[in-house]
Amino acid sequence: MFLKLLKNLLTPDKTANTDIVFCVFLLMFLCFYANSQTFVCAHRGDAKNAPENTIPAIKSAVEKGVHMIEFDVRMTKDGHLVLMHDETVDRTTNGKGKVSELTSHEIYSLDAGSWFNESFRGTKVPSMAEVFSVIPYGILCNVHVYGDSFVTKVVTKTLKELGETGRCFIACNTEDQLEAIRTEYPDMKVCILPKPGEKRREYIERAIKLNSDYIQINFIQGIDNLKEDIDFAHQKGLKVNFFSAQDRNTIEKLARAKVDYILTDDVDLCMEVLKMFGTEPLKIDFKEEREEIKKQIISLHRFSTIINIMLN
Repeated sequence: MFLKLLKNLLTPDKTANTDIVFCVFLLMFLCFYANSQTFVCAHRGDAKNAPENTIPAIKSAVEKGVHMIEFDVRMTKDGHLVLMHDETVDRTTNGKGKVSELTSHEIYSLDAGSWFNESFRGTKVPSMAEVFSVIPYGILCNVHVYGDSFVTKVVTKTLKELGETGRCFIACNTEDQLEAIRTEYPDMKVCILPKPGEKRREYIERAIKLNSDYIQINFIQGIDNLKEDIDFAHQKGLKVNFFSAQDRNTIEKLARAKVDYILTDDVDLCMEVLKMFGTEPLKIDFKEEREEIKKQIISLHRFSTIINIMLN
């Protein structure tokens, strides 16, 4: 239908009415809007106001209306998938040792909250499955997997069994992880992360060759002349995340450069700044059933993809 409307507009036809013109320009506006907004990604949840990678941090981010939540996944000694950024539990719990050398029982018994603030004493390390029970549809999930190809495949298989692949993408540290996903789960969306010292344009070109869905430019790669590289990435169909920004000036620069999602530890500030650029918090009725939410909330990524397909 839309292709026909575009053809009618470009071909002189005195019978073409104003409705056609209106529809076409409305579609063009929606396409521009879908590809020009900058949204908030809560890095490890609302990490400024609750202990990172815990249910309180995730819930707080959800309640504030973030558009994406990033969390880190590792595998325990007995094969459980838990949220933990560091290789060890030392920094963010009252325990010690590597996640890979501890059983799920040992990790679930730890206090993951008092290190942050006494009011969070008793907070537990959550499983990956538990996290999805508190993130409603409409919020994208940036699943950063730490581990080898085997762990990455287990995470992907688990996401599929949970029925969560449609709203998730996996952030891969290595090409081996990405290849493991592509081999067995070709429909899973992925984000390849930059190598240490990799220049921004070289990174983007590598992501394109690897057929990545997302990229995550980091602050070390700089923000000078960033818009040119982001425009290039968008032209190649990549969604652009940026890690990370916690100050007003940087957030404003990223919004002007048309970054898609800003990973931030300061959700409140990022929301406040991006509101000046037209970005509003997600408003989701948490009392609604999951299936009803799925019908009412359109994935931001999927929405922009549909618009692009209509125009191409």
